[in-house]
Amino acid sequence: MASLTSGRLHVIGGGLAGSALATLMAEDGVDVTLYDQAEPFESRWTRGMQTSPESHKVSEPEIFYDPEGLVADFFARFPEIPGKLVRPAHGVLGLKRGRRKPAIVTLDEGLAHALVNRRSGPLMRAITAFGLWQKRYASEDSRVELPKGMGHAGIDPDDDRQNPGTYHRDGLAVLAEVLFSMPAHRCSNALLGRVMLPRVKSLFSKNHEPVFSAIDPIILNDIALPTLRDRFVSAGGSVAAWAPLGDIDSTSEYATDLLFGEDTQIVLKPDDAVVLALHPKQLCDTVPDIGFAPAPARRQTMAFEMRRPFAEPRCLFTSDDLVRAIYCNRRHIQVSLGSNVHLPSDGTADQFAHRIWQRCIWLCDQYLNLDLSARSENTNNQGSPKFSFVDAEAPFPELTPGLAALRFRLQPPWKNLFLCGDSFPAEYAPGPAAVFASVKQVRRQLQTFFSV
Repeated sequence: MASLTSGRLHVIGGGLAGSALATLMAEDGVDVTLYDQAEPFESRWTRGMQTSPESHKVSEPEIFYDPEGLVADFFARFPEIPGKLVRPAHGVLGLKRGRRKPAIVTLDEGLAHALVNRRSGPLMRAITAFGLWQKRYASEDSRVELPKGMGHAGIDPDDDRQNPGTYHRDGLAVLAEVLFSMPAHRCSNALLGRVMLPRVKSLFSKNHEPVFSAIDPIILNDIALPTLRDRFVSAGGSVAAWAPLGDIDSTSEYATDLLFGEDTQIVLKPDDAVVLALHPKQLCDTVPDIGFAPAPARRQTMAFEMRRPFAEPRCLFTSDDLVRAIYCNRRHIQVSLGSNVHLPSDGTADQFAHRIWQRCIWLCDQYLNLDLSARSENTNNQGSPKFSFVDAEAPFPELTPGLAALRFRLQPPWKNLFLCGDSFPAEYAPGPAAVFASVKQVRRQLQTFFSV
């Protein structure tokens, strides 16, 4: 940038979105202060991430949709961060209806393309493609139809031999529960339409690039985030940790002050800018004028410790009533449970773990040709390897019905206030790619704001 005003940038929220934006703006030459209620540059983004020393390395790789490679492109500017932080994700979607043969669809080339090619004949392919395309432009109030048989936690999916449903409908329901950590019936068709079919030409492309990626949570926590912090500080940025945000006040068209708890008040000048990189709930509390009511989902998972490590992360999404996803990563497999399955609160944890473990063995053998028994070590006569439970809030919560579209049209009430992270561009589905799309967008807006 040729020249900047003397204004200061205040970034509120030190998660991945706030930390990334603050680092870029500091390197652009802007005077930046990064505030957070905890410690900035700590991961609160990767799903299932545990922050305690004994468990933080037991996390699945984040599987997300990123056809433009926005996440990899961002980290590529930091050569000290290993390139394998973000890698193409090989996922398998295993679908089964009654006693019919399972449909195994890989996610490498995009789900829409795989589902369409499974249909026999040009007419059926055209009908399927048109149905997927229609979902992209459906109303946000139009919800994913939940196939019958997914509403209970039965052990054997073959019990429901007469279940109506299609591979197409099951695929949507599984993606809703796994990718976005929400019950399928609460996910809008438009949201999944953006993931399934972002562009019509993608159906007819002959050379497909991987559209699903995985990010390694250990590299993210141990290398990537400390690297961002070092870059930020060396560029002149200031960190204000343990700063509980109160609210933002204004008596004009500009935000005029920031309140941090009851002790600190920062008076803003018209050439200062404020960025809110906050979870929707905190965003509502801070600026009620733009508030909406989120409905956070909970992500219930189990982690099993393995004897032999996996060379590369592997992922399986299934329409099983009990298990929705299995992530094989290093010496652990992490299992995402169905939204209708509840972790035991009594003394039946061992029996529950054995039940989940037996289902994982069957699913991995069925769809991945992977023998988990040979990699496990069951001690003390237990029916499953050493296990732990994870019950974490989803990072990208579903909004109440009808308000999802509003999130894309949020307009900050003051000229020097910007929203980053959860208020992402409409064409992106919730996920890491949307976070970095938002960072890229807000950076351009701030460069314009600070330019003379």
